[in-house]
Amino acid sequence: MKVTEITRQALLDHAADAFAENGFDRASVRDITRRAAINPAAINYHFGGKEALYREVLRVAFAALRDASLLDEDTIDRVSRDEAVRLFIRQQVTPLLKHGEIGRYLRIFAWETLAPTPVYRDFIASEKLPILDQAERIVRRFLPAAAARAEITIATIWLTQQVAPFIRHYDALSKPPLSLKIDRSFIEQLAADVGRMAVAGLNSRNGVPSAHS
Repeated sequence: MKVTEITRQALLDHAADAFAENGFDRASVRDITRRAAINPAAINYHFGGKEALYREVLRVAFAALRDASLLDEDTIDRVSRDEAVRLFIRQQVTPLLKHGEIGRYLRIFAWETLAPTPVYRDFIASEKLPILDQAERIVRRFLPAAAARAEITIATIWLTQQVAPFIRHYDALSKPPLSLKIDRSFIEQLAADVGRMAVAGLNSRNGVPSAHS
């Protein structure tokens, strides 16, 4: 691999970490290049600026989440609607256990759900996220066939947000005052609890109890 390619990849890796920890606005060029031990001018040289770098990180994150997806259209349609919700939630929380590549990308998107940046808005205008497609396909199974577009959108956004606070504040969970032990047992409990509440929330829209339908 050429030196320029190594430098570019280092910037992408460290930028992803910085954006995951702090969000786009609070992640500075200085911090990113300090992490990568690279001259700040390298960002302009390789990407044309912080916004272009962020867009590339979003593109890489989008591809990684798509490739790592546990769900597809066939699975969502084959299992019960309640099970589809539980699998959707589990897919989002499981990467937190490894706190690796997929986990940091989920955290980037979690920041964006809190306060979408212009870069992100422009990005999703041309790149539809798998998580949104999956969530919409799931919520449609809970809503009447004649549900309005606005109702579908609200339910879709609501479902995607059920795990976002845990993803966004992952590092704080293990520190005081919460001091939680983030291990496999916690992740399993989180997936089960949030999944159960999400199922109940969607079923309540029609005033029916949870069912394997």
